[in-house]
Amino acid sequence: MERERMEDLNSWLSDHREEMTEDIAGLVAIASVAEKKGEKEDAPFGEKCREVLDKMLSYAARDKIAAFDHEGYCGSLTVGAGEAEIGIWSHLDVVPAGEDWVYSPFQMQIKDGCLIGRGVQDNKGPAVAVYYTLKYCEEKGLLKNIRIRQIFGCQEESGMGDVAYYLEHNKAPEYSFVADCGFPVSCGEKGICRITLEGQEKMDSLCALQGGVVCNSVPDTATAELMVAGEKIAVSAEGIGGHAAFPVNTVNAIGVLAEKMQEYALPEPLEKAVAFLYQAGSNGYGEKIGIACEDEVSGKLTCNAGVLSLEDGKIRLILDIRYPVTVTVEDFLPKLKAEAAKAGFVVTECSDSKPYYMDKAHPFVGLLMDAWKEETGLNGEPYVMGGGTYARHIPNAVAFGTGMDRDLSGLELPAGHGNCHGADETEVLDNLLAAIKIYVNALCKIDGWFGEKQ
Repeated sequence: MERERMEDLNSWLSDHREEMTEDIAGLVAIASVAEKKGEKEDAPFGEKCREVLDKMLSYAARDKIAAFDHEGYCGSLTVGAGEAEIGIWSHLDVVPAGEDWVYSPFQMQIKDGCLIGRGVQDNKGPAVAVYYTLKYCEEKGLLKNIRIRQIFGCQEESGMGDVAYYLEHNKAPEYSFVADCGFPVSCGEKGICRITLEGQEKMDSLCALQGGVVCNSVPDTATAELMVAGEKIAVSAEGIGGHAAFPVNTVNAIGVLAEKMQEYALPEPLEKAVAFLYQAGSNGYGEKIGIACEDEVSGKLTCNAGVLSLEDGKIRLILDIRYPVTVTVEDFLPKLKAEAAKAGFVVTECSDSKPYYMDKAHPFVGLLMDAWKEETGLNGEPYVMGGGTYARHIPNAVAFGTGMDRDLSGLELPAGHGNCHGADETEVLDNLLAAIKIYVNALCKIDGWFGEKQ
C-alpha cells in the first residue's frame, strides 16, 4: 500500500479503535448459539441468532451503509461502485461457551491489548474487522470497479444451512473470501465427516456418562458414574479444549475419562467399550483406531471424539473427522467400522462434507497473497486447513484471515485457554487492526484487477 494511503488508514483506525471495540463487545454480549427455529418467522436459528443479526444490521444503519436481511438466515451489506460483486463471508453464531472460563464468556473483557469472550476470534471479531474495512473503503471512495458484499450468517458452526439458503435465493459473487481462518490464504479445506457410533448392549453397570457439547470442539470435561461391587463410583476428567481440527496443545477429556475408568474392574462388554473410547479419545489423529492417513497437500487426518452420552443404557459417541483432500470417506470408514465392531459399536449416522481445493496459482489467490506479504513483510505459501468454513460451499472461494500469531502470555491464562472453541477465547486487538490494513490493500488490488479486465 502506498505511503499516503497507509498514513491515512492508520489515522482513521486510531480514530475508530474505540468504536470498533465497542461494536465487537455488542456482538459478544449476545449468546448466539444456533438453535431450532424460534417463535418469530424470521428467526430460523433461534432468538439469539436473530438478535445478533439485528445488532450487526444496526451498525450498518448507523453508518448509512446499504444492508439487507435475508429472512434471518443471513444478513448482508454492500459498498463500492462497480458491477462485479466480490463476497466476503463472516458468521455471527458461536459454539456454546462450555465450562472453566476465568472470564465471563458473554461480557467481553479487554486486558493487555486482548479481547476476551466467546466469538472474539471465531468469528465476531473478524466480522467487525471486515465491516470496518468496508466502512473505510466506502468513506474514501476506493472501489470503482467492484462491489463488495459482506455476508454474515447465523449457522456456520452447526450445519451451514445459512449459506445454503443464501446461495439458493441469491446469485453467488464472482469471487469470495471467507474471513475465518489464519493468514495467509487457505486455498483448500479437508473433508469433514461426522460419525455417530452406538453401542449395541445396555451397560447395566454404567449409571451416567457425559462428555463434550458439540463435536467440532475438543471436550474439556467428561464424567461417568459406575456401579462397582454394588457401590456407585463417580469418575470425572478434565482436558484442554480447542477446535476439533487442530489437536495440537489440546487434551480430550473423553480419552482421560476412559483411561480412569479402566482402573476399575469392569464387566467384559463395558471393558471393551471403554477401551475403544480411550483409543478414540486419546489421540487426535485416529492412530489408535486404525484410520490415520495424510497427504502432501493437506497433511494428517484428524479425529476428535466430540460428544459422549448414555442413551437408554447404551453408549453413544460422535466423532468429528477431518480428512485430506486426496482421500475419500470410503478409504477409512470400513476400517473404523471394523474396529468399532470389536468393541460392540455400530455406525448409525454418517455425514460427509467433501474437501475442496482452488489452485494456489490462481490470480485471485495471488492478489490476496501479495496484499498479505506487502503489509506484513512475511513470506509464505497458500495452504490447506482442517477447519471447515463457508468457502467449501461457495463457488470460487478461499479463506483469508484474520488469524495471526498471538502472544497471550501476559494474560496468564490456564493451559489451553484462549483458543477459539475453547475457554477464555481471546483475540489481539492489534491483530484485527492489522487485518484491516491487509484487507484494504487486497480490495484495492482486486478493484484494479477488475479495472484492467474491463
